Amino acid sequence: MTNGLFILDEIHSYDAHTTSLIIETLKILKEEYNANFLIMSATIPTFLKEIFQQKLNIQKENGISLDKHELKKFTRHRVTILPKGIFDNLDKIKNAIREKKKVLVVCNTVYQAQNVYRELSKEVKNSRLIHGRFILRDREAIEKDLENLDLLVGTQAIEVSLNIDYDVLFSEPAPIDALIQRFGRVNRKGWETKKICPVCIFEEGSEKDKFVYKNREFVKKTIKLLRKEYVLEENTVQRLVDKVYASGYQGKDKKEFEEVSRIFPKFFKKIVPFIHDNRSKEDFYKLFDSVEVVPLKYKLDYLEELNNKRYFEAMKYITSISFGQYFKLKNNNQIECEKNTKFVSVDYDEELGLLVDKENHTSNIL
Repeated sequence: MTNGLFILDEIHSYDAHTTSLIIETLKILKEEYNANFLIMSATIPTFLKEIFQQKLNIQKENGISLDKHELKKFTRHRVTILPKGIFDNLDKIKNAIREKKKVLVVCNTVYQAQNVYRELSKEVKNSRLIHGRFILRDREAIEKDLENLDLLVGTQAIEVSLNIDYDVLFSEPAPIDALIQRFGRVNRKGWETKKICPVCIFEEGSEKDKFVYKNREFVKKTIKLLRKEYVLEENTVQRLVDKVYASGYQGKDKKEFEEVSRIFPKFFKKIVPFIHDNRSKEDFYKLFDSVEVVPLKYKLDYLEELNNKRYFEAMKYITSISFGQYFKLKNNNQIECEKNTKFVSVDYDEELGLLVDKENHTSNIL
């Protein structure tokens, strides 16, 4: 890490809590290890860019951005706001599939994505589902199989690190920066052909969206602004992003950001080699909002890999759930612990992922 160069892509995509964790970690890397950073995003709000500049002492002249006239050449999406929610518009999605278009559908929760996929996959054989609740082995297999699909249904997992290109998007409502990333998975080379493709946003999401996008005002502002856009010119994107996030972090977001900034450095100072402190360990992990688990059906496979010291092979059986979901399952006696690993007693399907909500429809995992 000393004198290292770290590249952080899509830095906009984290909530206030996680963004603060990232910044505090980068501060330590810079101050203690003389590290350098390249921070990238196509949709970073100006207020957030200024936070990074201030906290990490980054000079404004070190920023790089594309000229507005050049940006306009990359215009390639036509925005439509559809009334009501995704299940009220299934016929529109099915029509696009029947028209032989490559269709991308993005939901805000795993539970919603699983249900939508069950419904739409009946229409087309060449389809896949992707989200954050697959074990690593299956997630890797899915990502290798995205090239020639007719239908892809997913969550925010679609927003980052996937080199995919579809003809039309149907998306649940989300903040402007998240939607712009989803748009980017449609008509990726439209700037070469000057083709404009449709991106359709539903007015309404699901009841569980409030756990994903806690500041609902950002979502409401986004839908209001996009109603005024028809063809979304790329050189207007930054203006739209800054309009949505004009107030920066407020309320709970501001409180969480500041709390992490206060607590994280204290934990770092307590880290001492070979000294084990259970209380500090528990407090430290409370800073993070996910728990690594292994589906119970893979327990024997996982333990066998561990016993044979094939640790990377063992990792392929791991997935993540939120702390909230973990404690619900623990209270229902659906968690087993062995060899410092948590095994979760819920159904797992290679096509659908971890079915935490099969009986209990209360998930907010992405």
